[in-house]
Amino acid sequence: MVNKKLNKWVKLAQNNSVPVLKYTIEELRSLCRKEDIPVKEITHVVERDPGLVIHVLRTANNRSKGRLSSEITHVNQAFRLMGTDQLTKLPDALPAVGDVLDQKSKVRLLATFDRAYHAARFATDAAARRRDMTPDEVFAAAQLHFLGEMVIAIHAPELLEQVASMKKERHISSEAAQNIVLGFSLNELTLKIAESLKFPSLVIETLHAENAKFPRAYGIMLGVQLARNISYEGWFSEHTFKIQEEIAEWMGETVEQTIARTHVIAAEIAREIPQYDTPPPARLLPLIIKEDLNDKTDEESDNAICLTPQLDVLRDAVKMMSSDTAENITSDEFIQQAVSAMYDGIGLNRVAFYLYDKEKKTLQSHSLKGTENDPIFNHFEIKLDSKNIFSLLLQKNKAVSINESNHEKFWPLVPAGFKKIIATNSFIAMSIFIKNKPYGIFYADRHSSSCKIEEKSYNFFKTLCINSAKALEKIL
Repeated sequence: MVNKKLNKWVKLAQNNSVPVLKYTIEELRSLCRKEDIPVKEITHVVERDPGLVIHVLRTANNRSKGRLSSEITHVNQAFRLMGTDQLTKLPDALPAVGDVLDQKSKVRLLATFDRAYHAARFATDAAARRRDMTPDEVFAAAQLHFLGEMVIAIHAPELLEQVASMKKERHISSEAAQNIVLGFSLNELTLKIAESLKFPSLVIETLHAENAKFPRAYGIMLGVQLARNISYEGWFSEHTFKIQEEIAEWMGETVEQTIARTHVIAAEIAREIPQYDTPPPARLLPLIIKEDLNDKTDEESDNAICLTPQLDVLRDAVKMMSSDTAENITSDEFIQQAVSAMYDGIGLNRVAFYLYDKEKKTLQSHSLKGTENDPIFNHFEIKLDSKNIFSLLLQKNKAVSINESNHEKFWPLVPAGFKKIIATNSFIAMSIFIKNKPYGIFYADRHSSSCKIEEKSYNFFKTLCINSAKALEKIL
């Protein structure tokens, strides 16, 4: 289905550049006056300005390409292809933030620049320590992850304010708030822009939640979420600690080592980017704030928004599944459409399709919706080496709804690691069999213990699962 709201913003991004910092322009002019242009220094200056990183990679990847040309994945690579004339013209290539934006847009954009730079530094540090061959690609991809947010910040900063207020006051996930206010998620917008402007494939890879299984993409996702958490929730929130805990496990170090390293990087950034003119997150490091355990978490809040079914979306999804149209797309595309229908049509806050791997005896994330800002959930692999609710579902085509009425019976069968990452006490799931063999499992929850999955939504979910199985029989 074509999202007209999304396409409107993509066109804005195609027709308008992200402005750059005046500080960057002045620095570049100074460097370009030198007899021997110091490309390495210019690279460092440009990388501290996400607006100019976007411009350089957009220009490089949309140039006339020969048959053997490859994509340009980072700033240094782009500069190697530029002549001296192009480098000297770079300072005048784009308008400055302060000259073209009003105060509200400027503040929002600079705050997004700040998060993008923090994310890039966090992700690149992890990549370098994991001996990534080209950490510069990771740096650029992490910054470009924020492109959708930058576009909204420039043209409608009040919408981002509404998203932030709804998330804080109504206690819902970022994705749900974005979909309610914007009609799409920021990751979806960034993905469409990145595809249309031919940005590097690593950027596009990291915008698909299911790619958390790939180390490079996962490192970027963790860096992005750490940057967002310290910006919105602070250094000492539970969510920030969970991200740092996951990074520690992934890097094979103690959480104390990860936290210390994160703090050092943030302090370095505070000295590097005064040009952002925003209060750096590092300023709050000395303020050890103990969270009030009496405060309700997002999952416990009585004010959480419980999404409702959109019957027109559901009808269109069922019609698509039963028509010849479904046979003309790949199984991956079809599953993603089914997952989206469950998210948008039924109003389920978090939906996943897990593909069954017979050799490894696991369920692996294949398609997800509503989890863009939860890389830990996306990265999780469900092991089937013991008797649990998922291995039982794969014995025959079956659905289950775990709720208060059967919690005592079913909850002990849920894997301990899975209980931890879902952070809610109820969910629904149904196994899919193709040609009488287990193929995978659809999973969904409300992402909140205060929002229950009512019987009507559970029945809608089963209907979509059954129709999906029938369509996949024809496709595969």
